[in-house]
Amino acid sequence: EAVMPALALLVASIAGGTIATYGFDRRSPGYARLATGCVVGLTTFAFLGFVLASILGMGPAALGAAATLTLLPASLLREREVRVAIRSDIRQARLRLVSGIQSPSRATLWTLIYGATLGIGVWLIADRTFFETADGLYIGNVNNLGDLPYHAQISASFAYGQNFPPQNPFFAGSGFSYHYLADFLAASFVTSGLSLVQSMFLVTLVLLGSLLVLIHRWVRDITRNAVAARLSPLLVVCSGGLGWMMLIDQARVGERGVIAAFAGSDARYTIGSDSLFRFGNAITTLLIPQRGLLLAAGLAVIVLGLLWHQISEPVASREQRWRASPGLARMLVAGVLTGVLPIVHAYTFAVVLGTAFLLGLFFTQWREGRWRAWGIYVVATLAIALPILAWTAHGSQTSLSGFFGIQVGWDRGSSDPIWFWFANTGAFIPLLISGFAWRGRHRLPRKLLLYTMPFLVWFVAANIFRLAPWIWDNIKILWYWWLGSVPIVALVLARAWAGRPAYKVGAVALTVVLLAAGALDLARATIGPAYREFDRDAISFAEMIKTKTPPGAVILTAPVFDTPVYLTGRPVVMGYAGWLWSNGLPYTDRDRDLRAIYAGGQDAETLLQQTGATYIVLGPQERREVAPNGAFLAQFPVIASVGEYQLLEVAKP
Repeated sequence: EAVMPALALLVASIAGGTIATYGFDRRSPGYARLATGCVVGLTTFAFLGFVLASILGMGPAALGAAATLTLLPASLLREREVRVAIRSDIRQARLRLVSGIQSPSRATLWTLIYGATLGIGVWLIADRTFFETADGLYIGNVNNLGDLPYHAQISASFAYGQNFPPQNPFFAGSGFSYHYLADFLAASFVTSGLSLVQSMFLVTLVLLGSLLVLIHRWVRDITRNAVAARLSPLLVVCSGGLGWMMLIDQARVGERGVIAAFAGSDARYTIGSDSLFRFGNAITTLLIPQRGLLLAAGLAVIVLGLLWHQISEPVASREQRWRASPGLARMLVAGVLTGVLPIVHAYTFAVVLGTAFLLGLFFTQWREGRWRAWGIYVVATLAIALPILAWTAHGSQTSLSGFFGIQVGWDRGSSDPIWFWFANTGAFIPLLISGFAWRGRHRLPRKLLLYTMPFLVWFVAANIFRLAPWIWDNIKILWYWWLGSVPIVALVLARAWAGRPAYKVGAVALTVVLLAAGALDLARATIGPAYREFDRDAISFAEMIKTKTPPGAVILTAPVFDTPVYLTGRPVVMGYAGWLWSNGLPYTDRDRDLRAIYAGGQDAETLLQQTGATYIVLGPQERREVAPNGAFLAQFPVIASVGEYQLLEVAKP
């Protein structure tokens, strides 16, 4: 019964988003329409829910009203054309299902195996994102060890802390210039009755599954090749380079089989902190740890697909240019979805808007009256994006100067750049180059090559400029180069597969080489060892904090990534320094003051009052990180205690 309200919100969001697609994407196949509906509907619900929760507070009224508004596209059902299209889609889906059951063909069987494999994989990834056992809360992906608590705290700050207007829950007293809509979406399901674990599972399952479907449809549209379309989700899911060779070396050195070497090691084959490999697998290093990108990537693929269809639109006559048309509706929706991206994922917003600009230039879309649809796109984008950017920047202490600089050679250290990229992407770049260089009757379509060229710009930019305080974060731009190049690589492989037997063998071999390292890292994350984030005492202590403290209470903790306070949504004086640095926040003075307070120096009480903290945590993290002065802390009454954890109350001045 507790899950029913959450499922009702999910169904309403997906239904509203799916019906809305009949207004701007009439040509979509049914499977892709549903995936588009999931992403558009959940984004709409989350955005409206955030606005309403900011006014009404986080609760049933705001979420129920948001779900109702998300269902407004149901008004399209009054149009006969839409009703006919829906009935046609349902009839075709039923006929395909009946035909597949009654007279299954080899193609049907392969489609079933392909879909089931991706579906099971997505389920396993979602299930191991964050899960609970008898002795605590765990993750399956070690790359998520520091990111998971970050996003858990943001979601909890909305669900349990009524964090409206949003203040930075890791840097109390500062505005929150961060893209937090995906975390608000998870918080919405928590508020409706799910646990934080269940909510993250649901959001991951729906968004990741939808993204893979959208990539398949997008590549099918722009390449018109079924094999390339099926390869593309695999190239994204199993992205990686030559790291699989490490496994072969481990097996050789250990004088044991490959399976035994894999089971006996904890190595990652696409990324390492001090290794040549830095371009980590898309799932394990980006889409799962970076919750905003998980939602933004689906929106980006939808917008990129709409832009492709607009580029392909025939030139309208003078009389048709201002008349209502699918093209104008398409670009309006593309602009709205782009405009909301700053609160979903800021890097994706920059990439999508920049790509749209470059596509407009490359395809001369300002001519022959085409500029009108593109003008609608720009106006819709800026009308939504500018207020969002102003909103998120309000009150923030983030220093923008740390987000830009010149640094040639992305995170390669002293490695040769050609070898670095070959090691990190394997055969991907050679295949991409061959796609552009191919000549003769088998050359790739010029329109497709021109469409993918803007993504090469992002590769060059991310290898020249530092676009974040931490250079590795340029991968958020580089990943879109990879995504935008996948259709070319997939089409080259598909063309090879359609050729002579020798070409087929080469296509299979190259595909295995491309997928091997990423597949190994995914296997490690889904069926490998688990990593505990919070033990049972930490979970119980977090529940006590939620009971004993009011929402919004500022708590002093050690600046670590695993304090149980992150399960409560209460803001902390200072969170993990790595998070604050990568977000451009000036944390050094606060870190010094925090340590002076725990040490009980002569200015400790004055500094404590300046932080605004009304509670202090004393637990294993504090004893390990900040050397607390027991005599000083003894003056504060203990109001909650579990195992090694204590919550101390600071008397209000």
